[in-house]
Amino acid sequence: MSLEQVFSNALEEITNIYMKSKYDPETDLYRSFDLLNSLNKNQFASKRWLVEKLTPYIPSELKSVCILGSWYGLTGILLREIVGPDVHIVNIDTDPETKEIGLKLIKGIDVHEKTVFKVDDAVNYFFSCAHNFQLIINTSCEHMDEDDIRLIVEAKHKNAVVCFQGNNYHSVQSHINTHNSLEEFVDSVNLVQLDYSEELKAPNGKYDRYMVIGQ
Repeated sequence: MSLEQVFSNALEEITNIYMKSKYDPETDLYRSFDLLNSLNKNQFASKRWLVEKLTPYIPSELKSVCILGSWYGLTGILLREIVGPDVHIVNIDTDPETKEIGLKLIKGIDVHEKTVFKVDDAVNYFFSCAHNFQLIINTSCEHMDEDDIRLIVEAKHKNAVVCFQGNNYHSVQSHINTHNSLEEFVDSVNLVQLDYSEELKAPNGKYDRYMVIGQ
């Protein structure tokens, strides 16, 4: 996979947004910043970390992956390096723009029929087809109610692997489910089987990211 192609696709989309804004006052220029933010060093560090640590726990019969709160799909892009071309990766986000831009980001590096984007409430979508997935990923637990996180763990197939990330970035208004320590985060997810738990200092030094892997 070429990260150079990912950044090239992102720059092309940012250029398109800017050019559109010159003639359409309704164009959301903030979208450019949001796209850049999704590819910043903190995002890459946390998602590279996820792929590296998740690798030993990938189910042997993996057919389908569910990524909750996927944003523009960076997690799925990096995950594709280790799961192969035949595995379905389903990205779910409530923001309708994430689908269009996400598909543009993977242009030239992925097969679209195997990587899909769903615009939906992540929890509702997951409950509608929970047993379809052998791997469930959520890198933004801070944006979801703790009760919903636990319900997802309870609703999944008993052998499905989960990989969840949270943080202690309390100052962000949209973060409704932060934790003061890794131990707090582990308790909040309430896995039956905990295979891995660790924390990572964000490159900008502003917060710690927590990750758990297990069943």
